[in-house]
Amino acid sequence: MAKGKAKPEKKTRSRAVVLPETKDLGLPREFPGAIHYGKDEAEAVLRVIRHKSPFRYYGPRCGFEVKQFEAEFARFIASEPGNPWPDNSAYLVTAVNSGTGALEVALDALGVGCGDEVITQGFMWVSTISAIVRNRAIPVLVDSDDTMNMDPAALKGAITERTKVVIPVPMLGGCARIGKIMEVVREANHDRERRKLPPVRVLEDNAQSLGAHATGCQGSTASGKAGTYRIGTFGDVSIFSLQINKNITAGEGGVIVTRDKSLYQRIEAIHNAGFSKAIDTPSKNWYGDEPLGWGQGRRMTEMQAAIARAQLEKLDSIIGNMRGSHDRIEARVKQLGLVPRARADAANPGDTGYYCIFYLPWHDAPYDVKVKRGRAIASALDDYGLHPWFMHDFEIHVYYNIPQLVGKWPISNGCPWDCARNAFHANYKYDRGTLPHLDELFVTSVGINVPSQLTREQEEKIAAVLEAVHDKHMKQA
Repeated sequence: MAKGKAKPEKKTRSRAVVLPETKDLGLPREFPGAIHYGKDEAEAVLRVIRHKSPFRYYGPRCGFEVKQFEAEFARFIASEPGNPWPDNSAYLVTAVNSGTGALEVALDALGVGCGDEVITQGFMWVSTISAIVRNRAIPVLVDSDDTMNMDPAALKGAITERTKVVIPVPMLGGCARIGKIMEVVREANHDRERRKLPPVRVLEDNAQSLGAHATGCQGSTASGKAGTYRIGTFGDVSIFSLQINKNITAGEGGVIVTRDKSLYQRIEAIHNAGFSKAIDTPSKNWYGDEPLGWGQGRRMTEMQAAIARAQLEKLDSIIGNMRGSHDRIEARVKQLGLVPRARADAANPGDTGYYCIFYLPWHDAPYDVKVKRGRAIASALDDYGLHPWFMHDFEIHVYYNIPQLVGKWPISNGCPWDCARNAFHANYKYDRGTLPHLDELFVTSVGINVPSQLTREQEEKIAAVLEAVHDKHMKQA
């Protein structure tokens, strides 16, 4: 059994497996926010159209939807589990055109460039890596723990004098042990302060886990009060995505959050035209008055923001549905004797419930056997419309499935790999075998989406399919 996994629970089947009569289970699609579209989102779009003002800063009758969304998101991200949004928030929010854009703006605002290392994990979406490379820095991968997210112990051994930023990525709705990660960074920064080195900053890439909670202390230098907080409030800056697969969606869209006013001014300038605005007083120009750097033109549209506002009000309800279904499906997985992916803060209330991953019981088999069996199980589950993934084949969420990374493809003129300041990249590789624990998890795990509108009857059908596939493909192996 791979390191860090709990022992499987004893099987407690109380009935024979009864497969659904048809392979079409009639399951809702797994797009959490999109399948909740309705009158609210339609009215939001019409509101912008009636105003004839799709640009966030001005128009015939600009409704300032983006500005209102930013204010509402700031209140949302400050809310405690089970409580209403507070009237005021210490968080400063910038809405942008995509999650990828949010990453690139955030890294630019943090001053990432040639000669810098940015630490992240091998289970992510390719944009996490591309944003590092496009900011001309070198990605450094660290191994994962049993949450399949960044292992705090592996992070501790990876921080060097060149480390500029750490990017934890809570994948598929499952939180990392972010409290422990922040402890590691604070410890490193205390040492760096003594050595007169700049602090390591933390950028939370929460594109796939909007709305989740985690426990720990916030802050990368000095710690705040220990507690349970929304993810996105632990590090120096965080990003979220509103792409169609996400918990709420405007088709595309991104959000950047920070508490640092100076960093916020840089984010605001870079996402726009490169000119800084005063926080508390109006600017003469809509784009700002003081030149700060080069802007990226990552502005969110009024239509995106109007839809996002309607969706944000539904988010906790959407997550509540997924969490309930996930808990019940995961309980049935445990009854089969299988071990689900670990959840760092499952009861606080923790993960969003978006995805259920379980480990397969053949850790001593050869690699090719693991791959053959994992693909067979995924194919059998797919026959019933469960939209599974054998995690080894999970496209460009898996570091060694990204050819541009493995081959160190440049963005232009050989940069960042041929840059003299980045010569140290020779110390790092990105092919399979780089992250042994995560590699083992990839070839011994399968996951299924947990739609946000499942009925109990549909959950039972999913459980029946899981049991039948287990008996045919796992119990006999």
